Order: sequence, then C-alpha cells, then structure tokens
Amino acid sequence: MRLAIILYTLVLAVASTPVFAETGITVSKTFSVGSAPHGMRLDGDTVLIALSGEDAVVRIDLQTGKEVSRWPVKGVPLDIVRSKNGWLVTTFQGEHLIELDATTGEEISRWKVGKSPSLFSENLAAGHTYVVSEFADRFTVFDPTNNTVIKTYTTGKRPYPGDVTHDGVLAFVPNRSDNTVSVIDLLNETEVTRTPVCSSPEGGALVEGENTYMVACGGSDEIALINTASFEVITTIKDGIGKRPFAVTESSDGRFAFVNNASGDTVSVIDVKERAVIEQITVGTQPIVMRAYGNQLFVTTEVDGTLSILEIPPVPEKPRSTVKNEVVMLGMIHGGHTTSETYGLPYLTRVFEAVSPDYVLVEIPPNRMESTMKGFRETGEIQEPRTKRFPEYVGALFPLSRRLKFEMIGTAGWNSHMNDYRSKALRRIQNDPTRAADWAEYQAAIDKAAEARKGLEEDPYYINSDAYDAVTAWQLEPYDRLFNDEIGPGGWTKINQAHYSHIADALDKLSGQGKRVMITYGAGHKNWFMRELRKRDDIILLDPHQFLDAAKE
Repeated sequence: MRLAIILYTLVLAVASTPVFAETGITVSKTFSVGSAPHGMRLDGDTVLIALSGEDAVVRIDLQTGKEVSRWPVKGVPLDIVRSKNGWLVTTFQGEHLIELDATTGEEISRWKVGKSPSLFSENLAAGHTYVVSEFADRFTVFDPTNNTVIKTYTTGKRPYPGDVTHDGVLAFVPNRSDNTVSVIDLLNETEVTRTPVCSSPEGGALVEGENTYMVACGGSDEIALINTASFEVITTIKDGIGKRPFAVTESSDGRFAFVNNASGDTVSVIDVKERAVIEQITVGTQPIVMRAYGNQLFVTTEVDGTLSILEIPPVPEKPRSTVKNEVVMLGMIHGGHTTSETYGLPYLTRVFEAVSPDYVLVEIPPNRMESTMKGFRETGEIQEPRTKRFPEYVGALFPLSRRLKFEMIGTAGWNSHMNDYRSKALRRIQNDPTRAADWAEYQAAIDKAAEARKGLEEDPYYINSDAYDAVTAWQLEPYDRLFNDEIGPGGWTKINQAHYSHIADALDKLSGQGKRVMITYGAGHKNWFMRELRKRDDIILLDPHQFLDAAKE
C-alpha cells in the first residue's frame, strides 16, 4: 500500500510538471563579472555592467569575458545608458542620475530625480530614456541627447521600471506596493489610470506590437496582460512561470517574451502569439536584469555574479514567392455613408461583396481588434467605442462577415491621446495672433479643395480616383508643412506613417499567398497610401472602379 501511494504521488508529480517545446534558444556564454550585477548596455564588442555589490561600472569584452575597465561609482549603481557626453548611471542609495565621462569614467554632472532611482527603460522612445525612483514614487522623462529632465510624474507606491510606447505617447509603470500599473499619457502630461493587477508587480514590457503590456507579479508568481487601449487585464499566465517573476523583456523580433524567475535560476520563455510558456532556460541564481540585443538576450544573475548570453534562432527565411496578392484601396467617407444616396451603406455593402476579399485591412487600431471581435461574436453588435464611430464597419463590413469569409486586420496607428493633443495644438495655433498667416493659408487650402470637389463630395467614382487624391495632396500640404511637428504623433505625415507601418507589416506577412486584400480608410489617407503601395513589387493594385461598377443595381 505504501509503495502504491509513493508511485501514485510520483505519477501526480510528473503529470503536473509542464512539458515544454524546444525553441532552439541556448545559453552560448556565461561570464563571471562581479558582485550583484544589474543593468547592462551593449557597446560594440563590449558590454558595460553596473555592479551594485562593488560600487562600480565595469566594461567586459564579449569575446574573452575579461574586464577591460572599471569605473568607481558610489551608492549602489543599478543601471547605465548613453548620455550626451558619456554614460548616465543610477545609484540606488542616492537620488541622482550621474553622468560619467565616456573615456575616464569620471563624474561630469548629475540631476536630482528622487530617492532610489533604479532601472532605465530598456529602449529609448521618442529619443528619451525613462527611469523610476522607487522610494520617491516618481517617474522621470530624461532627454539624453540634450541632458535635460523633461518631466516628472507621480506614480503609485514603490514604482518599478516602466516601459514606453515607441512614439513616446504612453508609459506603463508597475507599482509594487499598490498592486497596480500606472498608465501615463506623456503627450498630454497626465496619468490616465491605475490598473489593478496581481500581487507585487515588479517589471513589465510592451509586446504584441505594443498592443499588450505584460507585467510580472512577484507576489503571486504570474504574468498579467493589459490591453493598451482599454487598460484592462485581459488574461494571466501562471503555468510555467517560476518563483518571483521579476520582469519581462520581448525578443527583438517580437516572437518571445522572457520572464526572469528571481527566486530561482531560470528564465521562462513565452510564445507571445499563443500567450503561453513554452520553455524554461537555466541561467544562474537570481536572474535580475534582462536586455534584448538582436538575436541575443543578456541576463545578469545577482547571486552568482554572472552575465549569461542566450542565442535566439532567427525566423527561418521563406523562399520568396513570385505569386502576388491583389490589393484594392477603397476610400471611405465615414459618417457620410449613413446619409449619402450615392455612397450609402447598402451600396457600400455591395461594393465589399464585389471585391470579395480574403483579408480586409481596417482603420481600427490593432489593440482594439480583440475587444471588437469578441463583442461582435458574443452579441452580434459592435460595442468597442472607437470602432462604433465607423458606419462602414458597423453597418456594412461586420454584418457582411456573417455571409462572406474574410479576416479583418486592424492597422490604424491612431489613439485618443494623439487626438487630444492634436486638438489642443490646433486650438492653440488658431488663437495665436502670431500664427494668423499660417492659419489663413491652411483654411484657404480647405476652401479651395471644397470648391474643387463641389458636387462630387459623395461620388464614389470621384472619391476613388487619382483626381481626388491630387486635390487631397495640395489641400493638406500647408497643414502638413506648417503644423506637422507641432501636432506631435498625430501630425499628418506622422499619423500616415504610423498607419502605413501597420499596413506594410500586414502586407509583408501576407506576401506570396495569391490572395485579395482590401484596404478601407478615410479617403483623405488614400493619396498617401497609394504612393507607398505603388512602390511594392509583390502586389497587383486593382482599379476600384471595376467593383463600383459591379455593385450597381
């Protein structure tokens, strides 16, 4: 009986042990670097590492693992990043950012940022670096090019290192003692919300093309996933996460997220698309800081005093296909579709039917698609706030998806924070007497375009023509030239670049399939997109007029 119990217990133990797939990720090198290493930065064939246990920053040769140089830094240095004149270092027992000379390591200058600055953001965003001060409850935006503190924000209790969207619009900062994540709108300089998560969030990263923020909760041994549009926790990951997950880092190619299990000696590997742990890799006792550089992941271990370098196999290259996708670009008039007799929803539905796409690239931000699709599947209605603004989707495309089989892909680079900033910037310019001439030029272009389109505003043939695009080009030229930089990420060139980067990414992933792709955006964007689409050699651009003809009753 005793033996049976023992065997049964062993069976249970085996059954409860996660079985992981082979990712091909391997530890290629491990160097002993010193006592309690933390943040590191790659610099050519060397890496600089903050040794918190030795009050020093050391430079390690990546070929030999030997120490090349050592700079004394008092006060428990935790991290390092490039600055105007050299390197910027945080000291956990201090309250300053300290700049070191790039050659001698001698202190040049310092900036007060609050008690216990810890780790910088992994990557620069909008040219800035970001740092939290753990015992000052503060998040600081620093311009390393001009050596300037741009702005500080109050966070929750005991903030841990944050992550920032690449355009510098949103920051996500885990607050360890509050069990929350602060979401900060850096454009409009305000905290948007504090999202309740799990116990003791200590570090996170933006993943899935910045559609999701993954945060490691060391107090509950799990990862919480926050949608970056709704700021709500959409799911959690527990299986395969070790004791005290401390931070999250995304691989450079976006396939994997890495979680360092600080109460053990492993890094958990998450398949980002599947949102599941697929492997655990042994590195050393108490992995503490991770940084992704190309196809490598650098991991420092606080107890062992090592730096491990993990090799991440690249995505196998697919043979280039000579098969081309067909692409049709259709200009939308948004609210006009609900009232127009010539380009109304019934006609637009027939146009979509005539195109019969395999994929539709829609003017919905990628981080809103999951919520949009979920709501539509469950209720048959569109509840997502941004998507509801588009009659062409609510009244035509989504209902049509019940009858036709196609996949919708969100590609909009817009968000409400950009819109708020743009609206305030335009009001400021409009009311500035010194900008009267600029505003008058902008308004004159609008009036001239309205005259050129008079009587054709709802004509689908004209809207989907080169003539319409030509008017759009000169109508928006003053707006773009005079205001683009002041409007921030919502400026005309910048927002089109953001939109098109998602469109191009989707077309790259679909390349070579021989499918039909329909792109639906506000007609004003069509000129900008068509110029870029004509540069691609893997698509055939279709004339939208053939589908307008086919949709006639």
